[in-house]
Amino acid sequence: TTKQETQPRVGFLLTEVDTEQIRTRPLSAEGSRTASTGGGAGGLPPLCIFRVEEAELPKEVLDETCRKAAPLPSSIPMDKVMLNIVQNLDVRAWSEIARNSWFRDFRSRPSRAVISDTFWFCICWYFKPGRHSAAERRLFDRISASFVALFTSIAPTKKDMFFGCYADAVAQAVLYALFLAYPKSRASFGDRFRRDLVIRLAHWTTGVCPEFVKTTHWKLNLGGGDVLQATASSLGARAAGGGGTADASGLPAAVFDVTADTLATKRASLAHRPPRPKRTLRYSLLVDHFLRTRQYSSVNYVQPTVMGLTTAEERSRLMDVKHAKLVERATAARENCDRLVVDYQDLVAEVRRQERQRQAQAAAAKKNLESRRKEVLRSDPHEYANYLVSLHLLQQGMGQNN
Repeated sequence: TTKQETQPRVGFLLTEVDTEQIRTRPLSAEGSRTASTGGGAGGLPPLCIFRVEEAELPKEVLDETCRKAAPLPSSIPMDKVMLNIVQNLDVRAWSEIARNSWFRDFRSRPSRAVISDTFWFCICWYFKPGRHSAAERRLFDRISASFVALFTSIAPTKKDMFFGCYADAVAQAVLYALFLAYPKSRASFGDRFRRDLVIRLAHWTTGVCPEFVKTTHWKLNLGGGDVLQATASSLGARAAGGGGTADASGLPAAVFDVTADTLATKRASLAHRPPRPKRTLRYSLLVDHFLRTRQYSSVNYVQPTVMGLTTAEERSRLMDVKHAKLVERATAARENCDRLVVDYQDLVAEVRRQERQRQAQAAAAKKNLESRRKEVLRSDPHEYANYLVSLHLLQQGMGQNN
């Protein structure tokens, strides 16, 4: 036996490699990155990194000459994640054949490349702001190239069906990957982050920012029930702090400026019709970036379409606020009416109580007078007559004094 075969192994809780190999072959900085992210063949098993802020970028992201997509962390069961995504699609009118066809294209190599590079781009942009501007530029270049390859691989008759829900599917894939890879940062992947992610990817892939974005249909079931739990709605450091600028990475401002917050227009009144800002629609942001970076000698340009898009979501929000105020006023009015009715009923009850009390007092006085009359009549009539005369004289005397 060789020395390597007789050398005892370190316990499995460490690395399960020979101590001799650790002494003679130390890890380089690049190897440690690969080990921490699970990327690259021949690297060590992934280290325990549970926070997205501590994630180390793989060499495919940092290498300026690399053209292939960066691998996802090895701890992510991507096949199961994709199965959950296709089950979450809100397309009830699709047949099973159409769903399987969509899933087959979604699992293609260009689509996986888009998901992988978008995963690392989100880590750089949201959670490592300003630290990897060059990597962000390279990742966006690769995302645009992979998206164009995917776009050309889809049959023309299936493009509308496939890309109609592709942005939502990629957003789910990125969110699930972050959710599984960095469990201690799940509070950062709340509703606001998910909405921002869907809007950003839809803007990249279609050129239009969607409104009324909902993520309630997202479910991640790996065998033990839905692992997506309600977390605090908190965005990453880039969105919370306003992010960087387009000049930092050399990418156009449209790549970063569209978020869930910047879509809201500042309108203070519903007295006028909703605004309809004009948008020039030609290519999606990824296709346009791909054409500009490749600098082809000749390009078949598509005639741009200028369209006025109504900001319905902001107006709907203002209408909801207005209706909520009306409901509050109606509730306050109803409560006030109920309170006045209770006061009136209390007042009526008090008046009736006083009325019954006075009636009882009058009946008692009348009874006393009747008993007094009978008592006087039973006594000497002359004494009663004298009493009446004296009473009459007394009344006359009081009148003369007045």
